[in-house]
Amino acid sequence: MGINLWVAAADNNIDVVKEHLDSGSYNANSKDPNGYTALHAAASYGHKDLLKLLVERGGDINIQDGEGDTPLHHTEDVETAKFLVEELKADTTITNNDGLTAAAYIEEEDEFPELAVYLKLLIHGLLGEEKSTAVEESSSIPTFEGNEIKFAVETEEDADAQLSPEELEERRKKLEGILNGENPEEALRELIQLAVHEGLANFKAEEDEKLQADLQTASKRLKQ
Repeated sequence: MGINLWVAAADNNIDVVKEHLDSGSYNANSKDPNGYTALHAAASYGHKDLLKLLVERGGDINIQDGEGDTPLHHTEDVETAKFLVEELKADTTITNNDGLTAAAYIEEEDEFPELAVYLKLLIHGLLGEEKSTAVEESSSIPTFEGNEIKFAVETEEDADAQLSPEELEERRKKLEGILNGENPEEALRELIQLAVHEGLANFKAEEDEKLQADLQTASKRLKQ
């Protein structure tokens, strides 16, 4: 086999990858001298079928390279990131050696702003699966590209700070209008603007302040 495992993964050469794995000399988590794996390569180039194969063959979707980056840190598009998080259950909260989550790392690189925004929305519980068990969802939830948009409210301990049913309904209707409009490809950008100006969740004060700052920064990057 003239092509090594990592190049084969980058090229989406599934047959060669399988040959390496079947040889017994490598496994799905085998690292090159820099700690780079076939999983990192497949994530970077958006090879979803290969990612699925590697995980089925024992690959750790949260494996970290020499710099502490996971495959999610190496993604370059929203579609691949969604696959990693939703299908393969990648952890969005893992930090690299610089203390950066995938969202923070991608934002700092400043090459894929929409991807950074998507991951930030996930982290803050506004998009996709809710990570905290200490929140409840409204009964009617619109979606964006298959992702549920969350209207998170505090538990009974913070009942005084909850949004009223009328406020939740108003936000739900605004989101449905955005997501069901004529230009759904612009839904994510509009969602960001809505989150910046009105807020979709009723976090505690410090959490809300951090969320708004993150979304404002991401929104400005999208406009550039």
